[in-house]
Amino acid sequence: MNAPIIVIPLAAALLLSTYTDLRWRLIYNWLTLPGTAFFLLCHAVIGPGTFGSSILGTLSLGGVSLILAVLSHGQMGGGDIKLFAMLGAALGWQAGLAVLVYTYVLAGAAALLIVLLRRMFPGARSVKELPMAPFIAAGTALVYLLPVMP
Repeated sequence: MNAPIIVIPLAAALLLSTYTDLRWRLIYNWLTLPGTAFFLLCHAVIGPGTFGSSILGTLSLGGVSLILAVLSHGQMGGGDIKLFAMLGAALGWQAGLAVLVYTYVLAGAAALLIVLLRRMFPGARSVKELPMAPFIAAGTALVYLLPVMP
């Protein structure tokens, strides 16, 4: 949904979560949980035809992220899971799954670059974890730039 009531708060939430994830490696519940409720409410009131997709997006993106977090033995944090659930509420399941794919392609490319650089410069400082919020924000931007739906 490209309505300003969705796009502007979503952009603000993604920018703020990117900042906090880069700075403190945290994505706060006070941002993601009310954000999820806000986007669900928006779809229920403004676009009742999109409410089902919003609910399904919340459950599918949150669920897939939870499964990935379990399979990765905690390498993905709870804030990332809730941020993906919020994106599902805002964008619906189809665009949300596209964000998920773009996010992991971008994060994988960055991880590969880090591994290559580490092999080229073995004495350099090692990166142990990647904050996901910047990649989630970039994946969302790609969905808006390269629409997956008509």
